Amino acid sequence: MSDTKPKRIRLSPEARQQHLLDCSAEMIAADGLAGFTMEGLAKRASVSAPLVYNYFPNRIELLQTLLKRELSRFNRRTVKEAEQAKSFEEIVRMAVRSNFAHYAPGTVLPILITQPEIASVVQKRLAQTSYEAASFLIEKAADYYRLDEDTASLIVQLSSGAAWSAAELAGKRGLGMDETVELTVNYIIAGIETLVAGQKNERKIK
Repeated sequence: MSDTKPKRIRLSPEARQQHLLDCSAEMIAADGLAGFTMEGLAKRASVSAPLVYNYFPNRIELLQTLLKRELSRFNRRTVKEAEQAKSFEEIVRMAVRSNFAHYAPGTVLPILITQPEIASVVQKRLAQTSYEAASFLIEKAADYYRLDEDTASLIVQLSSGAAWSAAELAGKRGLGMDETVELTVNYIIAGIETLVAGQKNERKIK
């Protein structure tokens, strides 16, 4: 009976880097950021500490790389969902779900993005993404409800505030995502339609 050990799979440099980032994400999602160390990562990934430092010179650079990767993935998913939306309500649902994804249990993006030293590398990208998302929603709201740009902008700001507040509350209290998303979408749509109806009545009176 031969005592053969399974051969270790040799990863390419890119695959090894992604593996280290995957392990980092798992560790942070499970135990938070405070206790995350390069040595702990090496143990989790079954590699030596010097190898980890070979890919990432220090802890901050590793976490910044992880943040950029997670943000890119998040943005790609959001854009794809927006392109597939067939109605304004579906667009609102997509926007609300993207907010909730920031606070979902096991998500590392909100953990990393709230750390100034780590998030400094994506500030310009965050500002640009926020601007593009707001412009998209304003255009869709103006077109669907036949609103002027200022009114559509106000509606989007109010709706975004409601969505972020609901997402944050759901994350803190562990509320069911699907049910809370639908409640939030219904609240936003009802609010918009009430505001639009009020505007139409004012025009009739004038």
